[in-house]
Amino acid sequence: MRIRVLLFALYREQAGQARFELDLPAGSSVAVAKARLEAQYPLQLSGGLAAVNEQLAPLEQTLNDGDELAFLPPVSGGSDLPSQAQESLGLTQAPLEVEPLVEWASEPSYGAVVSFLGTTRSPNKGQEVQYLEYEAYPGMAERVLAQIALEMRQRWVLGRIALWHRLGRVMPKEGSIVIVVSAPHRPEAFEGCRYALERVKQILPVWKKEVRPDGSFWVEGHTPQGFRL
Repeated sequence: MRIRVLLFALYREQAGQARFELDLPAGSSVAVAKARLEAQYPLQLSGGLAAVNEQLAPLEQTLNDGDELAFLPPVSGGSDLPSQAQESLGLTQAPLEVEPLVEWASEPSYGAVVSFLGTTRSPNKGQEVQYLEYEAYPGMAERVLAQIALEMRQRWVLGRIALWHRLGRVMPKEGSIVIVVSAPHRPEAFEGCRYALERVKQILPVWKKEVRPDGSFWVEGHTPQGFRL
């Protein structure tokens, strides 16, 4: 059988290519594909994640002919909005703006609106940061953002939720992620915003390269247990 393989960020750089086709025996698992790739390319995939057809997958999952298998390194972690929408989620190359999202999330029935803007910090650990470069697995990232919003609503009574992540080059002081959560009461709004940020850092397939005057490197975060390679 033949599958399509996608590599991102550090893995893409190590292999020297982002996508290719891989022939495997019928009934092969993610683990078999991982071992084959590590034998053929200068790759060390352990510690990352795998996704089959844009869904996180364990090593033992069986692959089918035509599947899309993505190997994901550990994640790092302004638009027109319909007035009746309860969620605004996505990736953008444009600068992030907090005020329009706060205005959108504010309604008379919501007693609290909490916003968070994550920005590029320089210096970081004593070293100058020229800029950050963000890369994503877009289709899966959009699904994960929707999943995070659903998880939030399952835990708290919330109003409107905005989750936007920047892609491409982000300079010092510029925003890389904006989260806005409204709710009838402030505890739920604060908890929801904090939860969204932590989940983004855990599972959103977006990677961050830190560029300094003396070089660059990919920044790794946490990989959830149960899917770790």
